[in-house]
Amino acid sequence: MSDIRDYDVVVVGGGPAGSTTAALLAKKGRNVMLLERERFPRYHIGESMITGVIPAMEALGLTDELDKRFQPKHGISLVWGLDSEPWRASFDQTGLYDHSWHVVRSEFDELLLNTARGFGVHVEEQAHVTAVLSDENGTVTGVTYRRGGETYHVTSRFVVDASGQARAISRKLTEVSWQEDLRNVAIWNYFTPYEPLSEGRQGGDILVESVKTGGWLWGIPVTEDKLSLGHVLPAALVAEAGAQGLSHQELFDRAVENSEVAKTMIANGAPVDRLRTARDWSHVCKSFHGPGWLSVGDAAGFIDPLFSQGVWLGTSGAWMAARALEAALKNPADTERALDRYELVYRVLYDEFLSFIRFFYDPNKLREIYLERAQQDVWHPDGNLKIGFITLISGIKALPNITGFDPLGTDTPKTVRM
Repeated sequence: MSDIRDYDVVVVGGGPAGSTTAALLAKKGRNVMLLERERFPRYHIGESMITGVIPAMEALGLTDELDKRFQPKHGISLVWGLDSEPWRASFDQTGLYDHSWHVVRSEFDELLLNTARGFGVHVEEQAHVTAVLSDENGTVTGVTYRRGGETYHVTSRFVVDASGQARAISRKLTEVSWQEDLRNVAIWNYFTPYEPLSEGRQGGDILVESVKTGGWLWGIPVTEDKLSLGHVLPAALVAEAGAQGLSHQELFDRAVENSEVAKTMIANGAPVDRLRTARDWSHVCKSFHGPGWLSVGDAAGFIDPLFSQGVWLGTSGAWMAARALEAALKNPADTERALDRYELVYRVLYDEFLSFIRFFYDPNKLREIYLERAQQDVWHPDGNLKIGFITLISGIKALPNITGFDPLGTDTPKTVRM
């Protein structure tokens, strides 16, 4: 076993949450190591961003590069509820940002990882964490990992679990609870060419469409000539269909055939990749931190991706995690207070999105009912229902809690309203 020098923080996982946490800490002058199990670039799902990610991207100096590389996303177009007509909400209605991006995740994640490197993070790819190191009191003090046939151990003042749903660190240190009503499966493929939703800005929208056979479809214009089209449905329906002899491909095809809009987008297209599946099982950890460790991103909690909030939740958590860890590194006496504050605010973000998604998941309501519920959460002063809706699902409503996050603060985050 080879020894590696000590670090302030070791981050396990090089996805958006891990790379952002590491980069922001290194930007503050901290000595940070990041361990990523795979070699980037690597494929990943989750290509559509909401505008709530922009402050983190600004802090990393990436917004111009994202504009150059990726498709702009100006809003969301929905076929949902008892109303027969499709409806839309536009990001520019919030008065803050007019677009985010649809990204190729292999490129986006590599960009974030290389940005962390640029800030001075020591990145090790193809590094498989095999054990968590701790002292006699149970405080996490580092990790053991394998790379290139060699085993290493590295010590640090804090270990951050940003390993996604694998939860490489936190699964050993805390329990997880599953959102039983959101045990879903996603089935998807890519098509080219495709027909945009419309000319102009709306053509860059994400499509979210409920289907009569159960579940919903997404349509993401990842590039000018490639559409990501996916079907999300309850795991119980997938199991039932499997017992009847239906394949994942047949389930996917049935959903598209029963759609109103999605099928028109690929009427003249053909699949250009293999059919993929994943379990989108929403969960949340009992604890987001403990002595010597902290979880962020999907390692802390995952919510059904109905509104494309995954990267936003992960990078928002990273923003707060970096500030909390910086406070703890500056003054160890503030550690428990800072990490407790991190968990409190992070859970507010998680719970608010989870609550609205649960409400929205029932496709048998009138459009105004969904909008009114969002308006209640947002409390927008002019009472515009669509503004309330887009402010909530874009992550803009939560920005004061994130960008103004004070790890040593005392205010109640639920009282912050736009």
